[in-house]
Amino acid sequence: MYIFTLKISAKMISIVLPFIVLAIWTVSNSLIKGISGRFDSDIIAVTVIGAGIIPMIISLLYDPSRLNSNVLFLGISSGFFLGLGYILFYKSLKDENLGSAGVTINMQQVIIISFSLFVLKEKVSSLILPAVILIITGSLLVTLQGKFKVNKYLMLAAIANISWGIYYMPLSFAILSIRSSYIPLLIARISGFIITLIAFESMLMYKKLKLRKNNSIYNKKYKSIVSYSFGLAVLAGVLDGAGNVFYSISISSGFLVIAGALVAILPATLAITGSLIFKEKLSLKQIAGVILSISGALLIV
Repeated sequence: MYIFTLKISAKMISIVLPFIVLAIWTVSNSLIKGISGRFDSDIIAVTVIGAGIIPMIISLLYDPSRLNSNVLFLGISSGFFLGLGYILFYKSLKDENLGSAGVTINMQQVIIISFSLFVLKEKVSSLILPAVILIITGSLLVTLQGKFKVNKYLMLAAIANISWGIYYMPLSFAILSIRSSYIPLLIARISGFIITLIAFESMLMYKKLKLRKNNSIYNKKYKSIVSYSFGLAVLAGVLDGAGNVFYSISISSGFLVIAGALVAILPATLAITGSLIFKEKLSLKQIAGVILSISGALLIV
């Protein structure tokens, strides 16, 4: 009876946690979308990844695991790809390419799912692969709208999402080696933050920001916008970090395929929030994509 209860519990975790992650990352990405264009993308990137450290530090209260050299190396390696992804993705958010960049989100989940199937050799039910196909197809229908320009910015977004996909590989090995996600995740996040901070030359950004605020005409208005946008960026970062904590718990539970598939619904949930919050009109193609993604999720559940 006890073993049966554990199996039910693990199955519950594999289903419930990815949905929690999906909800958290939907809110986080919606906040980022709301401040994009009003705030420097470089500062947003550094703020989001830095604020994401907060929930990871809090999560350490629940994890007494000891650090070893192997976990340290894997965590730092993972953080390199995390930071690289942030650097490239935020550099890709230029003007009309914002919508096109969203298409590349699926690449991250395809890499994660492939990694879990072919490297970690996770055993999945016969319904998982059809569900994954439905979800990825639906996400593509949601994001492939309007003008789709293959340019250097879109390529940067694609490489960023590939880098984020690779990020989970050494992180997964670190988590599985000690059966705990908290310490590897914190090491990776701090490592990624340092890399991002160095790349974006935060001191130069601060000087640029200070010069703008010193403008006598726009000083008060700009200061208000910056303070509000910075606060939202911090909140988005905390939520992003919390999402990573729950996602990594899913990894330690041994259900990375399910987690990757369910989180791949993100473009569909962003389309829904865009319609409800930002009053964006959904096309028939996007509605069909949302339906396919939800259908895939129902197959997994």
